[in-house]
Amino acid sequence: MATIQVRDQKNASIGEVQVTDAVFGRPVRRTLLHEAVVQDQARTRRGTHKTLRRGEVSGGGRKPWRQKGTGRARVGSTRTPLWRKGGIVFGPQPRDYSFSIGRKKQKHALQMALTVKQSDSQIVVVDSLEIEAPKTRHVAALLAGLELGGRVLIYEPEGTEEFQRAARNIPRVKVVSGYGLTVHDLLLHDWLLTSKDGIERIDEALR
Repeated sequence: MATIQVRDQKNASIGEVQVTDAVFGRPVRRTLLHEAVVQDQARTRRGTHKTLRRGEVSGGGRKPWRQKGTGRARVGSTRTPLWRKGGIVFGPQPRDYSFSIGRKKQKHALQMALTVKQSDSQIVVVDSLEIEAPKTRHVAALLAGLELGGRVLIYEPEGTEEFQRAARNIPRVKVVSGYGLTVHDLLLHDWLLTSKDGIERIDEALR
């Protein structure tokens, strides 16, 4: 069993919380982490790119010239892909880029990402994430009191809309809750900030 220090909002140590080695001490496979990150990125791609095929380009309904006798190559439409302003052959079409790597592999990748954070001492656990009021300045004061700089990922177990609204205007700070924790977010951010209840929920869900 590994232990993580628990602090108050003034960055004073007030105890420890135990976490299992199966979640926070798992052997790390870089290939699986890479696969999970690619899956997370592919899932967020909109895939709305679109080019017009020959039949979708406006115009070109009349044959430019007669078939024979002009000395020029035969052509049936000014929207042929060989011509300027013509259709595009094999161009990108709307598609879904998401794919699945399996639930067990996704779970193991999350465990490995948390292990990386734990080994680098980049997990900060506070007794409570409660703020006086849903104001951006209170979240900023919380981060300043904990001396957290760079990119900060906050796991707020309750998923309160007030806390998320208060933190969304702070640059390089992201708030997730529930099952919103991803491998990409864990590896992208410099710090994982959560409450004692939050770290226990993560440990229990991924055990």
